[in-house]
Amino acid sequence: MNNTSSIIINLQKCKLFSHFNEENLKSILSNSKSSLKRYGTNDIIFIEDEQCKHLSVILSGKIDIQKFDSDGNVLVVSTIETGNVFGENLLFGDTNKYPMSVICKEPSEVLHIAKEAVYELCEKDHVFMLKLFRILSNKAVALSSKLKQVSMKSLRQMICHYLMIKYNKSNNPLIELNMTKKEWSDKLGVQRPSLSRELIKMKEEGLIDYDRKSIKILDIESIEAQS
Repeated sequence: MNNTSSIIINLQKCKLFSHFNEENLKSILSNSKSSLKRYGTNDIIFIEDEQCKHLSVILSGKIDIQKFDSDGNVLVVSTIETGNVFGENLLFGDTNKYPMSVICKEPSEVLHIAKEAVYELCEKDHVFMLKLFRILSNKAVALSSKLKQVSMKSLRQMICHYLMIKYNKSNNPLIELNMTKKEWSDKLGVQRPSLSRELIKMKEEGLIDYDRKSIKILDIESIEAQS
């Protein structure tokens, strides 16, 4: 399998391009308004305040959307994996600068499609346009949910809110953590030591018990009341 065939297979795994045939995808790849880039771990793809000029497709690897606070600490706002896109929410905006930095979490291959080429695809292919709208809508809903979570009054409330979501889904007080404490703290938008301190307090208060892989809710009523 040559490199172009491999790229086309990876591009077809992206929902935005899954309806395109091989010839259509070859045309996109050969377009002078598209560029394929390979990055190493910790390479900077875009830096905060850089202008967004492309729709970017992750063909392989993972990237982090990162924010640096005033003390130089890094918060990973989200991780985007193979088959997903980024930049689509900024591309046609009046303010189209990246509000955060885009950093490679591991070696990655990214296809950058210029704004003009995306506009042409929307004009010619209404399925592509509708899929792009769907991606924008889904991300807007996810952002709204995250903003609601981080606007809560305290870290305690965010932890309890997360535990109650998991409990209501499984009706099981034993909550399996499918992520590390660092990944969880990043999702909550706090530093890992802050999360650890709050979990210790909750354990001392008899609300929960926990280990590295799970949290057991000991007092459902109190957790629900604080969520």
